[in-house]
Amino acid sequence: MVLVKGFMVPLKSVKKCQPSSTVEEVLDLMMESHISCLVIVVNERPTGIVTKTDMCWCYRNKIPLDSQVGDIMPWTAGIKRIRDNIDRDAAAKFFEKHHVHHALVVDENEVPVGLISALDIATEVAKDARAWPWIRNESGRVEMPS
Repeated sequence: MVLVKGFMVPLKSVKKCQPSSTVEEVLDLMMESHISCLVIVVNERPTGIVTKTDMCWCYRNKIPLDSQVGDIMPWTAGIKRIRDNIDRDAAAKFFEKHHVHHALVVDENEVPVGLISALDIATEVAKDARAWPWIRNESGRVEMPS
């Protein structure tokens, strides 16, 4: 079974914003990058995730585009973290249990190493289906069954 670290987005590739970023800046970056979330960082430390769903909430509640995301995000909820050494199915159960679509991936020392989304998990399921009758190892490479 493929582990999370085999298909997560590495932290260096994750798009980020600051609490001082405006709703408009966040929306622009999401649309330009074709992504559904940004990681909010303070001093290079991930502190939250802002999603397209959050941006829909802003629209529905008529939040001005020049509002800072740090003023409107629910900081009390915290950022969901998932270990990089769990398998894809355990990650899916984590998402279901916590009712989230994105999580920060951390290593054994709780150091952030990446980001994972529900779409990433679904994509991995589809890759498994296409790999049959071969198998995929923990890093996601296709191998002949032994």
